[in-house]
Amino acid sequence: MNKLLLDHFFENNNANGYEIYNEAGLQHELALYLRNALPDHYVRLEYPITRVFRPLQPFRKKEMDIYITDKEGRKYLIELKVPRENCGAPKEMFHAIEDVKFAEELRSSGFTSCYCILITERSSFWLAPQADSGIYFRFNGEEVNINSIENTDLPDFLLKKGSITLNHTYIAPWKTFHDAHNVHWNYYIIEV
Repeated sequence: MNKLLLDHFFENNNANGYEIYNEAGLQHELALYLRNALPDHYVRLEYPITRVFRPLQPFRKKEMDIYITDKEGRKYLIELKVPRENCGAPKEMFHAIEDVKFAEELRSSGFTSCYCILITERSSFWLAPQADSGIYFRFNGEEVNINSIENTDLPDFLLKKGSITLNHTYIAPWKTFHDAHNVHWNYYIIEV
């Protein structure tokens, strides 16, 4: 399991692949692809963290979007975000940073690799000319630059969620994807 496999999934399905309509649909398409590409791995969806760690450690989330293991006992995580046109962009951006924190927690707990993927049709994620600070700034432009987020970077309605401290900064280019209906999406893949 590696990032090239994930890149291949998007590149080979660009413009003639499948319809993206929500996170669950993408999750299932990706899981089917991974099961075919990695026949000696186990691919599970929405897998409870309590089935991996007993006693339970204090993780940011309770379930893994895609959990993969191989016969040697290596563990992999894929977290997905699919913000749609009608979503609240700052809230989805916050959740994307939260996914990176969760991936860091699992890496430090023995996972071999963790990946965070966000794919969206909302141009406000990458084309926000007024975004020179705050949460939008991390996603604006030709690449994402995900790092720790303080309360001062958050809009008022997200303040109760609090800051997120990351161990590293993660930079990834926005890439283009066109689905089966030729809808334009941008996505990134971050390896933690």
